[in-house]
This record gives sequence, C-alpha cells and structure tokens, in this order.
Amino acid sequence: ITMQTATAEPLAAHIAHINRRRAAREDIRADTLMTDREGRLSGVRLLNLSEDGFMAITDMDQCEREPIRIDMPVVGWVRADIVWVLGERIGAAFREPLTPLQMGAVVRDVSR
Repeated sequence: ITMQTATAEPLAAHIAHINRRRAAREDIRADTLMTDREGRLSGVRLLNLSEDGFMAITDMDQCEREPIRIDMPVVGWVRADIVWVLGERIGAAFREPLTPLQMGAVVRDVSR
C-alpha cells in the first residue's frame, strides 16, 4: 500500500457516507412506536424519512449510537442506530437501508 492509497481509502469512504446522507428525504408526519436496547416502548413522531434513516421527536431520553427498533408504517419493525440527539429530536440511521419500494410505500401510506 502506498501512502496515497492509504489516504485515498478513508476519503472515498467519507465521500460515500456524504452521498448517502444526501439521499432524498421526504417530509412526513406519522406517529409510531420505538423500542430502546432494554425493550422500553415509547411513542415517536416521524418528521422526515430517507432510505437511510429518519428524524423524529420522542419524549424518551436517547443517546447517540444507541441501538433502537422503530415500527415503520407498512414496513414493520426496523433496526436503526441513533446518530444525533437535540432535545426531543433524534436522527437515526437504519442498519439496512429501506428499499425504494419500501420508502415509497411508507410515504404513500402516511400521506393519505
């Protein structure tokens, strides 16, 4: 491995991460349920959604990097990790991205 290759690989991974973060987001409003790592259930209101994750409001205390499960409308329970917390707002990344079909189904369902 050359020095140039060693620095190019993290840069490529960073660029790929940024491109994923720019995935199309849909503003939505949907009330659903979420569980934390201990299995405690709480209500959440989804505010936006992309194939890679979501933003929501919850009254349950959350920590960054905490694993959760969220009951996505139409799709069912999905595993995610909290990426950021700001007051009652959280941003989370799905462990497995939603497919375009799943994303479309959720948006159509909550738009009715």
